[in-house]
Amino acid sequence: MNKKIAIVIPSYREIEKISILIKKITEVLPQTKIIIVDDSPRSENKKINKIIEKIQNVTLISRFKKLGRGSAIISGFKEALKDTGVSYVFEIDSDLAHDPGEIPRFLDKIYKNNLDVVLGSRYIRGGKTINNVLTRIILSKIINLFLRLWLNIKLTDFTGGFRIYNRNAIKFLSNANLRAKGFIMLSETIFLLHRNNFKIGEVPITVSVKKDGKSNADVKEFTDSLFFIIKMRIMDIFSKLF
Repeated sequence: MNKKIAIVIPSYREIEKISILIKKITEVLPQTKIIIVDDSPRSENKKINKIIEKIQNVTLISRFKKLGRGSAIISGFKEALKDTGVSYVFEIDSDLAHDPGEIPRFLDKIYKNNLDVVLGSRYIRGGKTINNVLTRIILSKIINLFLRLWLNIKLTDFTGGFRIYNRNAIKFLSNANLRAKGFIMLSETIFLLHRNNFKIGEVPITVSVKKDGKSNADVKEFTDSLFFIIKMRIMDIFSKLF
């Protein structure tokens, strides 16, 4: 099964952690295809190139500019689809927030339940976040509760970036007219997949937040994302009415 799985890693200035992440992934899936989509400046991107040049089954897509998580993931998906043997594609954060050791849990869930997508959730029984401050945990829970109610989808974690998709879901998203560019693309993809009758499930995961508490998403991106998700749902409601 290793050769049937690809893993897409969107990366922005995470040089020190990339080699650690690759090692952890290959311990679980030795022959899996790893695709890094890197938006770091050229000087840092060269360092990533040096890290991976002697590692098999790793592809680096270099963009040299912060173009957003959304487009990074789609670039990785399209690269994965070039290999006709790939049946499943993971996405995972580059900052070691996610533990590759939990990959078997995703595989077990998607196989046994015949699902199209499985999301890693911090907010179902068995899931948790460590190294995070209480205010950020509360804010994240409020955001995800809002998304659950606003989008009318019975899931718990719309903003987590540890997921597995089957090939049909990847093909759909690669050809979809995705409008979100940043992290809110994670919510847009769930919404579109759900609306198009893809079967979605969740598994509990442990997320380890950066010790510096910083996020690659700034206040403007957060505000823009909130307005985007509100507008997206309103447009969908009107399209059904008219």
